[in-house]
Amino acid sequence: MKRTVGIVLCLVLAFGLFSALVACDKREETLKIYMPGDYIDEDVVEGFADWYMEKTGKKMKAVVDPFDAVEDIQLAVEGSKADYDLICPSDYMVGYLAEKGLLQKIDKNIVDIQKAGLFKEQYIETSKQFDPTLEYSVPYMYGTLGIAYDITKTGKKITSWEALFGNEFANHRSVKKSIHDAYAAACLYNARNATKDLTGSAMKEAVQRIFLDTSDATVTAAQKTLADALKSAVWDVDNVKFEMAANDSEVAVALMWSCDAGYVMNDYEDEDGKTQKGNRNLWYVLPEEGGNVYIDSFCISKYAKNVEAANYFLQYLCEKDVAIANSQWAGAISPVAVAYDELYDSYVEDEDGMFEGVSEEWKEMFIETMFPSEETLNRCGVMKDFGGDKDKLNRMWAKLV
Repeated sequence: MKRTVGIVLCLVLAFGLFSALVACDKREETLKIYMPGDYIDEDVVEGFADWYMEKTGKKMKAVVDPFDAVEDIQLAVEGSKADYDLICPSDYMVGYLAEKGLLQKIDKNIVDIQKAGLFKEQYIETSKQFDPTLEYSVPYMYGTLGIAYDITKTGKKITSWEALFGNEFANHRSVKKSIHDAYAAACLYNARNATKDLTGSAMKEAVQRIFLDTSDATVTAAQKTLADALKSAVWDVDNVKFEMAANDSEVAVALMWSCDAGYVMNDYEDEDGKTQKGNRNLWYVLPEEGGNVYIDSFCISKYAKNVEAANYFLQYLCEKDVAIANSQWAGAISPVAVAYDELYDSYVEDEDGMFEGVSEEWKEMFIETMFPSEETLNRCGVMKDFGGDKDKLNRMWAKLV
């Protein structure tokens, strides 16, 4: 699959201009959305107006304001009571906002994510980790956190977090500059003996316990692991994937989200908006010691003014063609069942000719990256908000960055 649009900066500027142009529109006819940049098809945003008119007979246009980091949502909603109807946080932030009373319940008469067959069941179960009653969020995209690597530089397949935190690839590794991601990876590495030889639900439960452990000893150990790695690693603030794809980097192994890895394995648009051929020397793995499965979801802000329209937009996102368009744009996969199944079949049948000239093993790896198996998901935990230990983790992080 190809993404058919430009770079994040262009989208940010475009949406900024678009927001300015509609600033004079009636607020009651404008659905305001706050979400990551370059994460929704522009045609989908524009098409909502006609879809909503057909559904309700009312006027409503959608406007997107992009953010750079999930924590921006907390600042906007909790700190500034920002004027947004819909927000798109990651899992741990959904839990935090719901606990703080900053979200409104989804109208299940308009969109009920528990409706049989609407979403893939494994991702509904994942959503329960941060939204136990499934009342505050609608899943949008999912993925995993693992290791992307260039097999021409590693000379072998990677299976363990040892590649990121051991000594073998010193000066040839990259750590994502994100407290949740880096901390989770370090903790999984440090607890590797606790998950050794575990499988199935026992493995899943063990990994989740690791994610929930913010004891002093665990935080201190994670800080040391990260500090040691960073003596011979570079921070990744989203450019490493492009450098690895262009073979313009010494990085051999990198902490990376599956959607980013999959994006540059396939033909992609670089930071300058130019189409580049995907790098088929790149591989992705969710390490044997465990990893993270994430779900980015849409929620209705406590301060939403167009609540009915917000609920209808969530229904709109669940339509097959809309979910497929957004998946192809974002480089991730929607858990909407009919979209997931059609996208999966298109990869397996290689409708775009993506896998011409590559080995069957590489094809299987790529499909596993985008559509993780039950065995892979059983090695995954779900990140949670750090809760009362947030200040402790922030102090640890400040010593590293």
